[in-house]
Amino acid sequence: MIALLVAEWRRMLIDLVRYPLETVSMMVVMFAVFAGMFFGASYLTQAPISGPNLTGVVIGYAVWTLVMNATGFMGYSIQNEAQNGTLEQVMLAPWRTVQIFLVRGVMDILEMLIPVLAVLAGLVALSGAHLLWRPIALVPALMTIVTAWGIGLLMAALALVFKRMSQLQLMIQFALLFIIIAPITNLGGAWGVGLGVLAPLSVQVSVLHTALGVAAAPASLTMWWEAAGDMVLWFGLGVWLLGGADRLARQRGIVGHY
Repeated sequence: MIALLVAEWRRMLIDLVRYPLETVSMMVVMFAVFAGMFFGASYLTQAPISGPNLTGVVIGYAVWTLVMNATGFMGYSIQNEAQNGTLEQVMLAPWRTVQIFLVRGVMDILEMLIPVLAVLAGLVALSGAHLLWRPIALVPALMTIVTAWGIGLLMAALALVFKRMSQLQLMIQFALLFIIIAPITNLGGAWGVGLGVLAPLSVQVSVLHTALGVAAAPASLTMWWEAAGDMVLWFGLGVWLLGGADRLARQRGIVGHY
């Protein structure tokens, strides 16, 4: 397992050194998209976005950029491996497929962390949002990342069987943007609670908002348990589906298909 971690760490560093323009371009795009959303919404409403709503939007967008890479990377990785003809080599490695892509997911988060934090600093400077950092926020942040890994494993399972699914990935990522920016738990009532528990990332982002001081009331113990349960549900589902897709692809002999 240590050899796998070292190999993926070296691969991440090589990518950063060889393709620095890709990272810089990604940061510029993330910043430009938010600037367009921010000024566009202010123009349409004829009023600036301010207060807790502004802070919530900034946090939500930063979380979405991190989640987007965590969920999309695994699926795109399988598609690229299949296109390059190296997927069979990955599948023949002495580690389980789930282990390989989980380690890749961890390295992708580490690779994205500095660019996302840099973009977040730029968003705060542009919008004037006020962030109240608290150490307890690390817990819901980690819950959010683990849940995103579960969704990423689910996307990897679909990519392993169907190979080409770029449009489906885009649909899911924009659906996650809606869930993160406007958490379903805010709907209230039985529907809001039920959908909030089942929808990935919704409860975790709500708890993260309370931990960062966006919401006035602190998160209840029930919300913390719901966030933990949602994390376990989606991560477990991702691991189980990728294991099943791995066996199915091997049985049908479609691992190297493109």
